[in-house]
Amino acid sequence: MELSIQLKVLIVSFVYGILLAYILKLQYKYFFNSKLWYRLLLTSFFTFDVVILYFLILRFINNGIFHIYFIFLIIIGFIFGLKLINNTN
Repeated sequence: MELSIQLKVLIVSFVYGILLAYILKLQYKYFFNSKLWYRLLLTSFFTFDVVILYFLILRFINNGIFHIYFIFLIIIGFIFGLKLINNTN
């Protein structure tokens, strides 16, 4: 894979982690104020949608090639996003 494509995917993974932190915070509002069956359904759809959306983004950028360090960047972006959310509140 070319270096420019890898850099694009690394940046997208980091930003996706930040976006994931914000979306997860929004989901928690509805998560704790609902019934059990709705929580299970919401969590299942949320997880499925997040994974499919990330794979589609990867497919668009680099034909769906996946490396483990993309997950590390998502986790780092997620932690960074949580820190941003906590600092603004």
